[in-house]
Formats: sequence, C-alpha cells, structure tokens
Amino acid sequence: MKLSIAEGLYLIALDDEEGRLLAASEKTIVPGIISACILDLYLQKKITLSQGVLKVSDTTGTGNIILDHVLHKLHSGESVTKELEILDEYFKDIQTELDELLVQRGILKREETKLLWIPLSERMDNANYAFEQEIRNILKAIVFKNAKPTPSFAILLVLIHCCNILDEVFPETDDLADATNVTKNLPDKFNEDPELSYVLKELIQFFKSLS
Repeated sequence: MKLSIAEGLYLIALDDEEGRLLAASEKTIVPGIISACILDLYLQKKITLSQGVLKVSDTTGTGNIILDHVLHKLHSGESVTKELEILDEYFKDIQTELDELLVQRGILKREETKLLWIPLSERMDNANYAFEQEIRNILKAIVFKNAKPTPSFAILLVLIHCCNILDEVFPETDDLADATNVTKNLPDKFNEDPELSYVLKELIQFFKSLS
C-alpha cells in the first residue's frame, strides 16, 4: 500500500501518545496537507508548474479520494501559494477526511474515552505503526546517511519542517540542527526538476509567514 505525501505528513503530525494533532502544527497542518496534495498531483503529472504557477492538465482520478478532491478544486493560472490561501477555508475539515481514509486503510483506528456510557473524547490510535516507522527510517537516512531523497520524500521532509514538527522525527538538539540544515538545502539539490525546487523554496517562505 502506497501512502500519499499528505498521509505521510499527517501521520507524523499526530501525537502517538495523545492520538491528536501536535500543537506545533495546528496553524499549519491544513495548508501543509494541501501543499502535499498539490505536489503529489504534480509528481503524478495531473498538473504542470511554471515558476510556481500551476495548470491542471489531467483531471482523471488518481485512486486517492483526497487527492482527487483537491485536484477538482484547483484553479489553473494561480500560484501554489495563492491556492493555499484560496483553498484554506474550503478544506478546513481535510483532517477529518484523512482520518476516515487512514481508518479505512487499517492504519489508524478511532478510540473513544467514555465515562460510563457517555462519550467524552475521541482520539486516533496508530493501528499499524509500520507505515509511520518506515517513513521515519527513510527521513533519518536522508539526514544521517546522506541518502538521496526521492521527490516525494524531499517534499515530505520540507513540509514537516514547514509545519514545525521536524523535532517530532528528530527530537535530539544536535540531530534537529542537522535535519534543519539538510531540509533547508534540499530545494537546491533538485537541479533536474527546477520547477519543484522553485515551489519548495516558495513554500518555505510562505510557511514562515504563518508562524
């Protein structure tokens, strides 16, 4: 089972102990997920990019309901960062969609805290941690072993940084410093795809304005 970039980002953003979104990502997770979807669609050649401006080129389904939902709401001729502003309100419940999708896939499971028979709260439990563990292992290999990232994992690492949750993967101070340095330099390493490099740099600047 292949996870989308958005699903990978969301798994990292969930507190494994609390089963809720990490506080550090609350302001950034929606634009982070939308960014992940847009760039996933770019990798799947559903859209093209030119100096950060997108154009929808193929509206056939991807097989992922959330990616398809984003694809059909995109506006050709808008920059990626402008789309994040336009679509933010529309996709404010995208986390709920991800919860449903990951529950259906057997990766998350919904748990309720009850007092007697009265539901008090709900949390998302990681029912199959192997998926998140694999993501973490690959991210650590990129940082510590100088492994060349695929475009998907380069996007994921940059968005984890943009959503202020890099320390969730790299909790030690020295490791976090190394991961931050690697992440900031990633866009410049995609000389074979200057459009992706351009958008990653734009996203880093855009998310700084949200902090």
